[in-house]
Amino acid sequence: MAAINLEQSTGRLSSFFPDADSKFGIFYPQHYLLAVYPNFEAAEQAMAMLSATGLGVGDVIAVPGAEVVQYAEEHMAKHGLWGALMTELSRKIGTEAVYADQDLNRAKSGAAFVAAHCPTESDKVKAWKVLEPTLPVVARYYAPGGVEHLHGEN
Repeated sequence: MAAINLEQSTGRLSSFFPDADSKFGIFYPQHYLLAVYPNFEAAEQAMAMLSATGLGVGDVIAVPGAEVVQYAEEHMAKHGLWGALMTELSRKIGTEAVYADQDLNRAKSGAAFVAAHCPTESDKVKAWKVLEPTLPVVARYYAPGGVEHLHGEN
């Protein structure tokens, strides 16, 4: 298992999600498939399987929960009061804030994440065919028109 310096999390995750935007104050990495695993070892194994399919070196990443927590805190600080208000509104109307909260709680409990850049439908299908048998706790794809819940969510 590779050691990760949490001081580098902002640069590493920001570089991986260069165009990640927010919708209602919530991190929204459009054209990315995100899968959650119970621990970093499982996420690394899933990432290795996905990387073996020919996805580019910069198209797949596995990160431990602690790194996700730090990135989320930095994301919230960056978007300030307006972002916090929009996130709260999102929670009230039942949009993706609920899932983001669950992801953050999982990250705080030691879960790890795999993200794959899938700019086309065929990329998404190919990546999901590899990840589905790895039994992620949760998996979703951030499409331009909304989030596709692939596994573990209604």
